[in-house]
Amino acid sequence: MKKISNPDRQNLILLISSLIGSIIYISLIFNNNLWVDEAFTASLVRGDLSEVWTATVADTLPPFYNLFTKMITILLGYSAPSMKFSSVLAAVLVLFYGSFQIKRLYSFRDALIFTVFFLSMPYYFYYAVEIRPYSWGLFFSFAAALAFREIILENTLKGYVKFALFTALSGYAHHFALVASAVLWFFLLIYLIASGKKESVKKFFTAFFIFTAVYLPCLILAVYQIKNASSYFSMSPLTFSSFLSDLRFPFVTHYTPLSLLLMLLFILALSSALLNIFQRDFSLYCPTVYAAVPYCVLLFGYAASFAAGSSYFTSRYLVPSLGIFWLGTSILLSAALSKFPDKFRRAASVTIAVIIAASAIVNYTVQFKSEYDSSVNEMTEWFDKNLTPDDGYIIYESAYQIEICMRYYYPGLKKYDRDTVDEIKGNIWYFEVEGYENELEKFKSMGYNIVYIKQMSFDRYSFNLYRLEKPMHTDVPGN
Repeated sequence: MKKISNPDRQNLILLISSLIGSIIYISLIFNNNLWVDEAFTASLVRGDLSEVWTATVADTLPPFYNLFTKMITILLGYSAPSMKFSSVLAAVLVLFYGSFQIKRLYSFRDALIFTVFFLSMPYYFYYAVEIRPYSWGLFFSFAAALAFREIILENTLKGYVKFALFTALSGYAHHFALVASAVLWFFLLIYLIASGKKESVKKFFTAFFIFTAVYLPCLILAVYQIKNASSYFSMSPLTFSSFLSDLRFPFVTHYTPLSLLLMLLFILALSSALLNIFQRDFSLYCPTVYAAVPYCVLLFGYAASFAAGSSYFTSRYLVPSLGIFWLGTSILLSAALSKFPDKFRRAASVTIAVIIAASAIVNYTVQFKSEYDSSVNEMTEWFDKNLTPDDGYIIYESAYQIEICMRYYYPGLKKYDRDTVDEIKGNIWYFEVEGYENELEKFKSMGYNIVYIKQMSFDRYSFNLYRLEKPMHTDVPGN
């Protein structure tokens, strides 16, 4: 450790680790594999700025991501990699801004441990490159959490201003990123009152005024959006079973034993915090609050949904708080290890390192395979060769997911149905989705000749492709 105790060496290590981490994240963006939510956003930002703004106002999410992604496509061109780049930039900021701020506010060791966690924990790779606002919600709420620590540690007006601005920006990114930041405000007020720092309460409300002024335009937009939202905004019903599932959301990988081991690491970290509290030692107050944030968000989401009589929460809305969560967990875990007897500490450290390395390998490998699945290239290559300007297609499915994706891949390819199929002048393509096989039989009964082409797939979707040949009508002389 003596060799890296020099601040310049420590900064160099953090710089190199952040750079390597950024390269790892960016390595996932060079593909054209999108699912329905990404395709919706990608189609939205295809228009000019005025069209993007109009579509954003008609949506239910805050405006930052759509406008920012539009600007990126203006600079880099309209493509899936450029839009994924607009998302992954947030992860790059977490690595660079986060590591150096954690070093200043906590320690070099904590900064290094968090960097490792950010390159290994569940969902980070997935949501960092998804063409949706979650990565930016995660960054802004994460930055607000660091400002929260700065306030408690240094109690400067600069810290309060940063706290207010990052909180407002989290609201511009995602509604539940704002909820995550709001949880920090609640615990900050408790801390200020409990510690008797009455003079700091004035700074608190000054910061709240700054936040309100900055966030007010987005709040007005959000009220308008929610007021005019259609029924699609309501999510799947919330039940006790879904609640239990959401409780384990931060730990879920594609390998159940690994998920259980990550959960055990959290329990170990939490035990360290509880032990400190029982001993009336509040030095771990900040990381303990961090670890509690996603569960406070979860409770708020369920409570708000039940109060409104409709489900406005889904597990992925916890993603913006996961940066805060694993920051707290990594610091608490480091504190827990420091309390181990010397003869057990090395073995415990090695065990934890193996678990984290396994998590990194599993999560990155799964995401890499998903992003670079060749099926989407096979699909687009076939359609590029065979589509003509007058072609149309027919599909029957639930939730219009493939249809929305096709609006991104082939915006000029129009969808038809049984009532309008006669309007198609070119090839009639039929996408047969599992569960809707009977619909194809109806076209057979209408006299269409059915020609099977091949099975197509991309991301999480698949369908059988057919070409429908129009029935021949023969006029009989004298009739």
